[in-house]
Amino acid sequence: MVAAGLTWVRIAEFSWAQIEPARDDLRWEWLDLAVETLAAAGLKIIMCTPTATPPKWLVDEMPDMLAVDAAGQPRKFGSRRHYSFSHAGYRAESRRISALVAARYGTHPAVCAWQTDNEYGCHETAISYCTAAQQRFRLWLTEKYDNINALNEAWGTVFWSMTFTDFAQVDLPNLTVTEASPSHVLDFRRFATTEIATFNQDQTKIIRAHSPNRPIAHNFMGDFNQFDHRPVANDLDIASWDSYPIGMLQNMQTNARLDPVLEADCLRTGDPDFQAFHHDLYRGMGQLWVMEQQPGPVNWARNNVIPATGAVRLWTWEAFAHGADVVSYFRWRQAPFAQEQMHAGLMLRNDEPAAGLAEIRQVSAELEGLELPKNGPADVALIHDYEADWMCEIDNQSEDFYYLRLLLDIYRAARQNGATLDVIGPDTPIDGYKLILMPALMNVNAGLEARLTASNARILAGPRAGVKTADLQIPETLSSPTLAAMTGFRSERLDAMPQSLPLACTWNGIDGHVAIWHERGSSTGQQEGEIGDGEPLLVNGNSGSYLTGWPDQELLRGILGDQMDKAGITRHHLPDYLRMRRRGKMIFLTNYGPMPVTVPNSIIGEFVVGAREIPAAGVAILTED
Repeated sequence: MVAAGLTWVRIAEFSWAQIEPARDDLRWEWLDLAVETLAAAGLKIIMCTPTATPPKWLVDEMPDMLAVDAAGQPRKFGSRRHYSFSHAGYRAESRRISALVAARYGTHPAVCAWQTDNEYGCHETAISYCTAAQQRFRLWLTEKYDNINALNEAWGTVFWSMTFTDFAQVDLPNLTVTEASPSHVLDFRRFATTEIATFNQDQTKIIRAHSPNRPIAHNFMGDFNQFDHRPVANDLDIASWDSYPIGMLQNMQTNARLDPVLEADCLRTGDPDFQAFHHDLYRGMGQLWVMEQQPGPVNWARNNVIPATGAVRLWTWEAFAHGADVVSYFRWRQAPFAQEQMHAGLMLRNDEPAAGLAEIRQVSAELEGLELPKNGPADVALIHDYEADWMCEIDNQSEDFYYLRLLLDIYRAARQNGATLDVIGPDTPIDGYKLILMPALMNVNAGLEARLTASNARILAGPRAGVKTADLQIPETLSSPTLAAMTGFRSERLDAMPQSLPLACTWNGIDGHVAIWHERGSSTGQQEGEIGDGEPLLVNGNSGSYLTGWPDQELLRGILGDQMDKAGITRHHLPDYLRMRRRGKMIFLTNYGPMPVTVPNSIIGEFVVGAREIPAAGVAILTED
């Protein structure tokens, strides 16, 4: 590990049954040996709490700790994440084992950071429909609404005679004849977030008490919306995530708008913007680490191809470009057994180096000659909101509408023009940004409206922005009055089309199409483009624009470039699959495509890694004067 240039090692995240094979039978010797061996080599340890895998003896003691799925079936023992966040007994046990681990290793000089649990919510486990969740949800509702009439009004329970007279009557929103009240489902998603946030907080308090001055992380995931990550990150120092570019390329193609050309060209490198988006997303929640970087083929995608030569190096440099302080790989050695035996590591099962190790060594050598600058603020902010994601899913109107795909399309269009972006939440300060992007921000709260009004930034809102209240109802004004005043557009009707039947569209000499979503309404601003029978694609008001539909990528690229021009942001005409990202005075260039590309002459600086001709899956880094 040291010879390869690695400095951090993460251990013990699934180790409960090895630490405690039976209640109070604690076996520390093997873990003590691991800690001392790593410490003797000068490696820094990320110690994990083992609560993602409660042992069988504990499940046998309290079988009702198992989570229950939406069909009312308990999640069985035999893999991982088989617990309910709402179960009081399991919460007590998770605190107990976390305290034991933290007390034993908290002050060890080699234990330099911590990770709580593992991948909260993975395998659809953020939400449980168990008895414990039902009891705690009723208490949560009582605290939120105080009286049942307030709940009835917020949920619109007069519809279909769903009115409640007591909080004890409220069930969980599953197993209903048809869909449950959308506001009921939305509050249940909020409740689930609170459960995860308080569960995580239990562990961070214990770790800080036993292991002061060590940063604490959790490893979040990509393309995951089951809970709001920001309240969880509030109790962490590090917002890390697990980056699997090839598997996630296939998942996004399954879950969202299909792009067969992208999938074919980037099969062995991943989507050029998916990793970048998530780096920016999690950097907005804390110190950015990549806790698990794919080092070779995985075992869980639809097809598990070998990454392109250079791809592991490419992904590592992409993370550093977006401000990461640490990139860690999963895993060191390929496991010979169990569910992930076909998941590659940096070493083969027989301790021979795997292909990715040489690329890690190359990055380590390149890093030795560079001093990475601090990550500075971007010119462009993209507002991402988990509640907006839930609202789009709950009240979707179109089976083809996928919130993250829309955000990725707009993020991609900005990056195709050379933009560096921050991904921020709806409550994040917006001072200093020149352009703020607000796709599908269903509810624009009063605080954000005030910040937008006071901002000097240019605003691009829509589609689907400001069209719901916080309770997931249609506002009396139909759209956010602030957005309507800024953009000159009020949404009144929508056309939720099949993806396969788009509408013809033209804008600024570009012919294309709008698919999945198109809004019609009242315009007081300047209209641009035509969709179908003459409806505008873009409406420009005094300080912003409203995008009325979901255009194809060529149209979006042109629109975002024009918005950057109007905001005074320099844009570059980049070849397909080439992306650039600024970090201080460094410019990082990554080529996700299958062919070499040439860096445009408009990008000026001294090459410190690579050259102006970048090979497939290649990287170049420039420093500006």
